[in-house]
Amino acid sequence: MRGSWGQRLALFAWLCLMAAAAPAQNIVVQSAFVNVQGGVFDLSARVIFPLNDDVRRALSDGATVSLELRAVVDRQRRYWFDAELIDASLERELSWNAVSQRYILREAGHTEQQSFTALDQALSAAGQVHSWPVLVDQQLDPESTYAIRVRASIRRGRLPDALRSLVFWSDGWNLGSEWYTWILPR
Repeated sequence: MRGSWGQRLALFAWLCLMAAAAPAQNIVVQSAFVNVQGGVFDLSARVIFPLNDDVRRALSDGATVSLELRAVVDRQRRYWFDAELIDASLERELSWNAVSQRYILREAGHTEQQSFTALDQALSAAGQVHSWPVLVDQQLDPESTYAIRVRASIRRGRLPDALRSLVFWSDGWNLGSEWYTWILPR
């Protein structure tokens, strides 16, 4: 009887150590809120993107990693499905520059970029969203209640043309967070 308790205790201790040692692989929207200034609803959020081997491998293979924040505003209805009012995405691209030995972060469709010496710094910066305008007051019915939900995702983006033909069999991957939802302030 004593051996079984000792074995159980050892197994429990081992499981606790493994759980503590396992790296976090999930994307988490840690916080999100909206500020209303001059009739414009500005979204700010803090997202934690995982620092894992898939991201490192994709960047070292020359692929671009896409980091996206999606915001959806729904008009809540009592007896029917909610009506989607806004579905907006903020996409950032992360790449590795082998010449400068730096990680490059930029918003998709923009020329401005930031560079970082460490991947964790680049992922942390990608997870900071400040005053992103997602909605204006004129789009809202004053008699209705609106919910806003935010979700973050990360996926391997495009490969350089020279590599694309060599790794055609490689499946892409995509990780996403849970929805972070709250009632839109008025």
